[in-house]
Amino acid sequence: MKIDIEDRGYPDQLRKIHNPPKQLYLKGNKKLLNTIGIAIIGSRSCTKYGEKMAIKFSKELSLYGLTIISGMAKGIDSFAHIGSIETKGNTIAVIPSGFNNIYPKENIGLCNEILNNNGLIITEYNKDVKATSKRFLERNRIVSGLAIGTLVVEGGFRSGTSVTAKLTKEQGKNVFCIPSSLEKPKGITPNKLIKEGAFLVTEVEDIVNKYSDINFMKVRRKKIENFEENLINDEYKIVYNILDKEKEIHINDIVKKLKLDINEISYKLMMLELEDKIVSLPGNNYKRK
Repeated sequence: MKIDIEDRGYPDQLRKIHNPPKQLYLKGNKKLLNTIGIAIIGSRSCTKYGEKMAIKFSKELSLYGLTIISGMAKGIDSFAHIGSIETKGNTIAVIPSGFNNIYPKENIGLCNEILNNNGLIITEYNKDVKATSKRFLERNRIVSGLAIGTLVVEGGFRSGTSVTAKLTKEQGKNVFCIPSSLEKPKGITPNKLIKEGAFLVTEVEDIVNKYSDINFMKVRRKKIENFEENLINDEYKIVYNILDKEKEIHINDIVKKLKLDINEISYKLMMLELEDKIVSLPGNNYKRK
């Protein structure tokens, strides 16, 4: 399927950028072109930390109703798409080649998975065009152009990630960055961007709260809480369910409510804290994170 810039279905966000693609070739759910989306980008040779953060933020942003947009490259791009698929969310992959030359070939399976989950693959190139370094850079303007903002997970010095972040700023949109270790080469780009004024992100609300005029946020909050609760080990749920995000509770009150041995409660609280699900407060008080 092909859509031209003059067509009604051509995405308004993309039409506004400098040098928008004259046409787009589509596979999948074309309705996603005009949904509200956020780009998630980063290094191809990402760290385990980067993988974890890409999946985490992709899942949570998907649960807020945002379409996840990325380039279907190895590394962070792939994990961004995977996170969205795992929550049955929406995702758009922008590729730097034609449909007969999916790049990288290792991601043909991911391409099919995106399509099987009602996602969308797009490109500005006809079916037989092959990927080149120039086309990777051209692809980046579409990734940022379709989105209301860009989340940078990881990126090395002078990487394609920094180019997409630069394009995002030039398009007048927000750049968000997950901070990284100063000792890690893949932390260079996000840390540098934060120094230059990008928004530092430690939780998904740091992103969605920047778009208070969009009314999908509060509707999705309960879904995220339910999703997070499903990640809790069944052994610890009995204690987790007692806790509240706003109001702290003393360990003795937990013991009274659950009628369990204090040593067992202490163990479950410790494990929940290690899993970063709860916070321990002074005086043996606890609450959900």
